[in-house]
Amino acid sequence: MGERMHILELIEAGEISAEEGARRLEAVAGSVEIPGTSGTSATPLAPVPRPAMVEWLWQAVFWTGVGLVAGGGLMVASVYSGSISAGWLVWGWIVFVLGVLGISLGWWLQRAHWLSVRVRQPDGPNVFIALPLPLGSVAWILRVARPFVPQLAETGVDEVILALRDEMRQGRPLLVEVEEGEGGEQVQVYFG
Repeated sequence: MGERMHILELIEAGEISAEEGARRLEAVAGSVEIPGTSGTSATPLAPVPRPAMVEWLWQAVFWTGVGLVAGGGLMVASVYSGSISAGWLVWGWIVFVLGVLGISLGWWLQRAHWLSVRVRQPDGPNVFIALPLPLGSVAWILRVARPFVPQLAETGVDEVILALRDEMRQGRPLLVEVEEGEGGEQVQVYFG
């Protein structure tokens, strides 16, 4: 994992191009020797499963959307069949549209790249945060903001984000684990 971070730092510093960085990241993930490096090959990383909360959340949103579509469709069908008054037609369509939005959001959450941070403290509260991050949109925003933010002018942070997105599309998430010795605080950052 340290070698991957080193490559990303080289890209950010501008010492290598994004294409060269992507090639090196592929070589690290595939246990291929990188020409011009120390000559040792890295061991491939085992795939890391998504956190269970992420799987549960997208399924809950998706199936809630399915239920709303079914309920809205039944309301609309009941109005057209004459079972209930025409005033329910508007509510039926509102519920139906909310269901379609819920299904779309659930589908997007299932395909999105998630950033999750887990902090375990021996004598304090444990913290878990998970957020979906659209990397393509983040890179685009950084590229647009580059002329207006002087600190971004000479960096390739948007290219690093796109290289990270390409790595995740190939099924290679980023996992960083830090432990403060035996019985100390543990931090796990998962992005994939």
